[in-house]
Amino acid sequence: MKLKTYVAKDLKEALSQVKKDLGPEAVILSTHSRNVPDNGSGGGRRQAVEVTAAADLNTLVDLEESRERTAALRNPGPSIQQIQEDLQELKGLLRGWLQQNGPPSWLLQHRELAILYRVLIKSRLDERVLLGWLQSLQKILAQGEHAPLTLKKAALGYLQDAITVINPWQTSSSRPHLWTFLGPTGVGKTTTIAKLAVRFALVENWRVGLISLDNQRLGAHDQLAAYGRIAGLPLLVAHDREDLVEAIQKLMEQDVILIDTPGRSPYAPELAAELQSWLGGLPDLKHHLVLNAAGQESHLAAVIHGYRVLPPTSYIVAKIDESSDFSGIFNLACQQRVPISYLTTGQRVPEDIELASREKLTNLLLRRTQPNNSQPNRRAFGLASCLRKV
Repeated sequence: MKLKTYVAKDLKEALSQVKKDLGPEAVILSTHSRNVPDNGSGGGRRQAVEVTAAADLNTLVDLEESRERTAALRNPGPSIQQIQEDLQELKGLLRGWLQQNGPPSWLLQHRELAILYRVLIKSRLDERVLLGWLQSLQKILAQGEHAPLTLKKAALGYLQDAITVINPWQTSSSRPHLWTFLGPTGVGKTTTIAKLAVRFALVENWRVGLISLDNQRLGAHDQLAAYGRIAGLPLLVAHDREDLVEAIQKLMEQDVILIDTPGRSPYAPELAAELQSWLGGLPDLKHHLVLNAAGQESHLAAVIHGYRVLPPTSYIVAKIDESSDFSGIFNLACQQRVPISYLTTGQRVPEDIELASREKLTNLLLRRTQPNNSQPNRRAFGLASCLRKV
C-alpha cells in the first residue's frame, strides 16, 4: 500500500514533494502542523507541516477495507466506538477530496460521465461505491474506444450491480410461506402487510392468513382486521410466543401467513431479548425488515443493527413517496448485501407496492426532486433526465 507522510517547512513545499514522489493523481488524506527539531539552530524546534498522501484511488480503497477488517476482528468493547469514528473520519476525508477536486482528469474527456460523477457526489453515494465505480470505468476506458451509449450503460450497470433484489416467492416452494414484518413504530409495517395481503388474495387468488403480535399500538388489530374483512381473510391475535405457535398451526392450510409485530425502537436495550422471545428459533419464518425511505442513513443503520438478532430475508423499503434522498437506503443495501424485495410508494391499498428492481433503485438514487405530500411524484428518473437537470 503506497501511503506516505511528508514533513516540510510549509504546505507548498509539502505538496511539491507529494507531487514529485507520488505523481499528480496523488490524494491528500490529512494535513496538520507539528513541532520538529531545528537542525540549524542548536537543538531548538520549529513549526512544520505534515501531509499524509495516498498514491491513487486503489490505495484509498485498500486503506478503508483494511480498517474495516481491523474493526471486524476486534472484540466488542469501548474501542469499537473509536474505530467507527475513525472510519467516519476517513470517509469524510475521501468525500472532501472528491468534492473539492471534481472528476479525475481522465473522466473529463467524457462529458456525460463527468456530469454523472457530479450527480453521484450530490446524491451522497457511499464513497467506497463511488471509488469502485471510478475504477470500473477506468478499466473499461483502458480497453479502447467505446460509444457514449455503451459507456452510459456500463456506468449505470456498475451501480445496479452494487445492490441486490429478490422476489421472496422464489426463495422457497414450501407451504405456507411464513413472513414476519419487523421494524420501528410508524415505519409502515401494518400498511405494508395490508397491501400484500389484499393483493395476494384478490389479484393472485392465494389463501392468506393474518396474525397480529402488535399488542402495544392502539388500533393496530382493528386496522389490519378491516383490510382482512374486505378481502375475506382470517386474522388471529397472538399475545405471546405460545399464542403465535398456536395461531400458525390454525392457519397451516393457507398459502401464506403474514405476521405483524410490535414496533420497537432500535436503541432499546431489551430489543434483542424481546425478538428472540417472540420469534427466535421458530422454524420456516422469513423475516422482512421494513425501512423508512425518508430516514437518515445513521438511523437506518441503527435499525439494521438493532434488529440483527433475526437475520432478514429482505429489506422492504416503505414511504418512497415521502423521500427525496434515497442515498441512505442505497448505501446500506450496498454495505449489508441484504436484498430489497418490495417498495411502497403511497397510501393506496393494494396499489402502492411493487417488487424492487435494480433499475428502479438506481433511478431513485439519481432523482433530483422534492417530495410532494399532497401529490406523490410517480415520475421515473432515468439517467437521461438526470443529466438534463444538472
